[in-house]
Amino acid sequence: SLQSMAASCIKVHIGRRCSFGVSLCFRTSRLSYPYGVAPCTTASLAGSSPHDGVRSSLADASAEQEGKQASDVDIPPEVADLFDTLRKEAIKRLDEFAPIHLFSLCWAYSTARLLDDDLRDRIVAAALKLGKARDCQAQEKDRGQTSKKPSLDHRSIISAASEGMEQTQELQAEHQVHEEPKVLDEGDHWMALYKPPMWQINVDSKEAAKAAAAVPFDDDEGEVDEITGNEFQRRPPLHMWLRRNYATNLPICNDAIEAYGLMHRLDAQTSGILMCAKSYVGAYWLRLQWCSYLVDKEYVCLVHGWVDGSIREVNKRIRIEKRKAPNSRKTVSTHCSVGASGKPSYTELITLAHVVRPATGAEDTADEKYSLVVVKLHTGRTHQIRVHMQSIGHPLVCDEKYADTHLIADRSWCPRNFLHTFLLGFEDVPEEGAVVEAASSSSSKGSSKDCSSSRYKKLLCPLPPDLHSTLLQLKPIDDASAKHCSDWLSQDRDRLSSFDEYTAA
Repeated sequence: SLQSMAASCIKVHIGRRCSFGVSLCFRTSRLSYPYGVAPCTTASLAGSSPHDGVRSSLADASAEQEGKQASDVDIPPEVADLFDTLRKEAIKRLDEFAPIHLFSLCWAYSTARLLDDDLRDRIVAAALKLGKARDCQAQEKDRGQTSKKPSLDHRSIISAASEGMEQTQELQAEHQVHEEPKVLDEGDHWMALYKPPMWQINVDSKEAAKAAAAVPFDDDEGEVDEITGNEFQRRPPLHMWLRRNYATNLPICNDAIEAYGLMHRLDAQTSGILMCAKSYVGAYWLRLQWCSYLVDKEYVCLVHGWVDGSIREVNKRIRIEKRKAPNSRKTVSTHCSVGASGKPSYTELITLAHVVRPATGAEDTADEKYSLVVVKLHTGRTHQIRVHMQSIGHPLVCDEKYADTHLIADRSWCPRNFLHTFLLGFEDVPEEGAVVEAASSSSSKGSSKDCSSSRYKKLLCPLPPDLHSTLLQLKPIDDASAKHCSDWLSQDRDRLSSFDEYTAA
């Protein structure tokens, strides 16, 4: 029966005996809508591999489904029934779920648009309960270790702080970088960091990698290549900076399985806002926000050519191709492209300014055309912005992978990919007594966000110095373009707007 299959599936996944994971089962199901989804979900619930059957379904459906989001397709009644059965079984055993299973459950039902108020409330309560328990355990462990240490006088504390600063300076010198990450804003359970360019987010813990593969954080567009040799020297690992500066007071920043508190990745060359949890409660709450598609993540980029103002979205599947080292499983390069066999990927965009770079030499016969574009991600495939902009004929400036024909010329006036995460929006962790009420208020709107909520945080980060200097070299072609360029060059976050505000203007 469906009931027994659902119960068996949950038991297998809780016991970690399934090599695919709940989220992968549902992710595969999602891609196959509306072809073969019922057999796929049934196979998933039974604990068997759904992949072979779904691949053939995807091949048949790819041409017809190209450019269409999976979420736009109505869920067949038999699949809805399966989700309902699984929901009932999950609720019965929710106390047995580890955090990773709660995230997978939340993602699966959010993706299918079947996450009702009651299920969301239960998932949130269970996750925060586990987070609070982990925080208490970490505090008790820390107290035990502190009691064994000799007390420090003022001089010793100052010396320890100086040593930590020296270590950070050594890390920067070792990796040939001059700009250090910094905290832009913070709450009781989270801190928003500014990630300078060239800092690598590449947590190398096998456990963390395994957990990341099982939990469907699609909003994770960071570079996933292995970094070695001279390239590693140019890209210091940000988690080492976190450990050296925060692990003493924030245990999660020393926990490799929880990715040292880092909630998402960014490409090494991409600068901007990076979210980090300060506690397990914060980490679990924020992960649920991501799994429910409730986090706003917006970018500004400079692209080649004048983008037609009528283009407001790119809805094309992205295929990821990884090249392995000989006789090794290590990835040495990742290249993405638009293709029918890729994953559904959706990007919204608005062109703020058309600008030109005046001809500078005898070989330059005409002004070069560029566009300043704000982008909002609804999925977060690897290199999504870069691939989608290339697919419409407007690759990013100084993109060595997807605009290699422009690279030599671009590097003469722009030091790196012109891509910056300028906005991150999310709902702050509710106070302990308001958890259920908070979950209900969010879920009543389905997958939408309540940006008017007192707990909604909108964090903004102006252009960093290198991109600011790059934009200064360009000349707007009209008054509207000049106004937007002036706002971005002002370094004033109050003059920046969200994607929705730009589109409404």
